[in-house]
Amino acid sequence: MSKIDVLIVPKLRKSSLKAAKILRSSNYRVIFLDFPSNLQSLISEYIASHLKLQDLLCKIESLRLIPEPVSSWLYLNNPLLEALKRLRKPAKVYCYGDVDYCHILAETSAKIARLTLRASITGRIDVKEWIRTLEERCRSEILEAEADFIGYKAEDESICITGISGWKIAKYIRRYGYQVRVRCVERLYHFKPLETLMFLMDTGSLTRKTATNLIREHVEFIREYLLTSKDLDEAYYSWIHKKHRDIKPLNASIGFSQGSTYF
Repeated sequence: MSKIDVLIVPKLRKSSLKAAKILRSSNYRVIFLDFPSNLQSLISEYIASHLKLQDLLCKIESLRLIPEPVSSWLYLNNPLLEALKRLRKPAKVYCYGDVDYCHILAETSAKIARLTLRASITGRIDVKEWIRTLEERCRSEILEAEADFIGYKAEDESICITGISGWKIAKYIRRYGYQVRVRCVERLYHFKPLETLMFLMDTGSLTRKTATNLIREHVEFIREYLLTSKDLDEAYYSWIHKKHRDIKPLNASIGFSQGSTYF
């Protein structure tokens, strides 16, 4: 049975650097990137050295191919882009992200930012509004479509780079008869507050009280850490150091521990 590695890469530059190292040191024949599919032609040109990195970024920005600032996108993805130029052997590279869903994520991120500001100023939390906003991100049909693309294009020795919800897309890929191995680049990863909330929503185990507490933790994370740090990584590790230094290895409800899971 052919195998596909699903590599969970949290939204941290440090995690992207680890993923890049895995790509450079492995011999995957096919690489699936969680980039919007409308970047496919530009990424192919870049890998073939027809475009320099700066030219790639200029085209992405001028053509408005992503909804977020190019600098923010590059902060997380530059290590992967550099790794694609230093693979041990040539590989097929595909961008599998749904373009419309990228815009949905951007829109909900803007809504969450407004809700966070309101909660920070007033101290009040409208849990129903938060949940409604986060539910806009829960699109199983999009995950299914992305998995269909991966299942169709994959060969033996393939890797799929994905976010912390990679365990969900792995279930859909398995339908194609592949043996799927899910692993995280981090030895131990603590979910950020909203990541925990989303996980509990996905598993149907979220209570109103827990949601309220996690939203308050998120507001604190933004106000006390992200806004006072130079970047997301610094904010995250400052938060971890203060909040979780005494926590033992996490269970699946609040994070990942490194390892491989075949199913």
